[in-house]
Amino acid sequence: MVYDFLRILSLTFQVVSATTPFTIDRSRVPVDVSTRSGVFRGEESFHLSVRIRTFLSLPFAQPPLGRLRFLPPKPLHHFDGVFDTREPSPACYQVRDEYNRSFWGSEMWNANTQISENCLFMSIWAPADVVNVPVMVWLFGGGFYSGSPSLQLYDGKTLAAYSNVIVININYRLGPFGFLYLPPAVPGNMGLLDQQLALHWIKNNIAYFGGNPTRITLFGHSAGAASIVGHLIAPASKRVEEKSKQLARELGCYGDDNHQIVNCIRNLPPHFISAYIWHMDLEFIEFPFGIISRDVNFFRYKDAFTALRKQDFSNPDVNFLIGLNKDEGNSWGIYYLADYFDKIEHPVLTRENMTKATDIAFAALPSFIRRAAQFVYEDVGGKCVPNGVPSKYLAKQMSKMLGDYFFSCDSLWLADQIASQNRSNETTKQNKNNVFIYYFAQHSSLNPWPKWTESMHGYEIEFVFGAPLKNSSTGYRRREVILAKKMMQYWSSFASDGYPTLLNPKRTEVWPQFTNDNRRWMQLKSGSNTRSIMEMKRKECAVWRRAKDLQYDEYREFLAKILIRLKYHGPAKRDL
Repeated sequence: MVYDFLRILSLTFQVVSATTPFTIDRSRVPVDVSTRSGVFRGEESFHLSVRIRTFLSLPFAQPPLGRLRFLPPKPLHHFDGVFDTREPSPACYQVRDEYNRSFWGSEMWNANTQISENCLFMSIWAPADVVNVPVMVWLFGGGFYSGSPSLQLYDGKTLAAYSNVIVININYRLGPFGFLYLPPAVPGNMGLLDQQLALHWIKNNIAYFGGNPTRITLFGHSAGAASIVGHLIAPASKRVEEKSKQLARELGCYGDDNHQIVNCIRNLPPHFISAYIWHMDLEFIEFPFGIISRDVNFFRYKDAFTALRKQDFSNPDVNFLIGLNKDEGNSWGIYYLADYFDKIEHPVLTRENMTKATDIAFAALPSFIRRAAQFVYEDVGGKCVPNGVPSKYLAKQMSKMLGDYFFSCDSLWLADQIASQNRSNETTKQNKNNVFIYYFAQHSSLNPWPKWTESMHGYEIEFVFGAPLKNSSTGYRRREVILAKKMMQYWSSFASDGYPTLLNPKRTEVWPQFTNDNRRWMQLKSGSNTRSIMEMKRKECAVWRRAKDLQYDEYREFLAKILIRLKYHGPAKRDL
């Protein structure tokens, strides 16, 4: 059973990046900013005719080295002198995606700067001489085991210049360094605590860069978006602890208690630890480490899984912009069902192939759920495919199953829960949370994967960060440049006042708020295709909700057993 947040919720987008870091132009003018921590040196240059100040590697915590490995981050001490931030931030320790070193589509995921345990830095792009502008803080994705704030497509200068906002990318520890769980020696959720400490630093210091500390918006993709939900809840996950102990055994670290085991792991070199994370027994699209729902430092007295179900948010007055891509599942089929989907031409499946693929992908679910899901997805498109006939339609439906179960339906469930809560709040006169949903359906001209993959998981990110505006020679079409401008306007206006709007919208481009009575999304696609559409996936998500309800029931039984043991036998070491 998996109780990590990547399975519970994944919002917005995944990762599109590059294998070269941000370009450093030494002709830029140095600029110093004094903060509570000390003086940081960045660079100022023109971009899109706007003066932008760039700080690429600003530290927000003490280096998590030595005895601080696997522990919550420590605040940065005040320092004398000037700290130079002009070099790109290193990536936190991780392993490479080895799908195909010669293929840009997979290499774009890999860290493009030095990999280091000393990685708790942030990157800041701020228009020069601004005061009280909105702040947009980016949390990258990558399954809590990979990712970096320095990837080329996360370069925030275009979004900052075009939208007059401050853009910040936060780094956080990954894999066992950020999410190992061997209590009480290793408390878990260290990566979330890294993010939290960075947010405290931003709130206390962003005014020195021209930002408004009361108008900070988090935006992220996949694991980054799951992290955002964690921050909404924050003031025990059985599976994550099992994986942590399995990693310790793989590393040859044993002991009478977790302190002895952790002391052994702490003395190992980081590359040795990272090399073993994929040796563990993992389920389909299960990542080695992730957020645990019960810990003493981040969620504290709350159980995050239960709090999410009950919408027990510690930060209740929050607006939500939630989205999905039309072809979320295609990349996951290529990686995890390669025999069927790792193809140049459009994949085809027979009904028999689809049954086998469904049993592989959803082996952890009861058989009746698998068969019900396959029936719904075969039927929902209204096409009847005879047995034994290879079909593109069935391949598309299988990809939709992957995208819906692992990503889209949980996001839509959260939106639906918030909309329902808003209706209750109207009766009690409590505050409402604005909810907006997008459906990204644009195929990028620069998508290096086969054309059939279309709007894959992650491919709106280049439009949110304004990549089509950076260089007219990159190969984007004019209509893609226009779409990028619209999306930056939507995102930055949402960061400003909680409503995604355009400066001069057509009637069809007004983004409707998602409510129980108005269940419409905004489709994001070039040309006249940016318009509101009726919600989709009701039948598909209903069957997956049944599966998630069963998982939650199992989790509640697991918690009940712990409480009974605590009542009659006292706490075991693993409960502390």
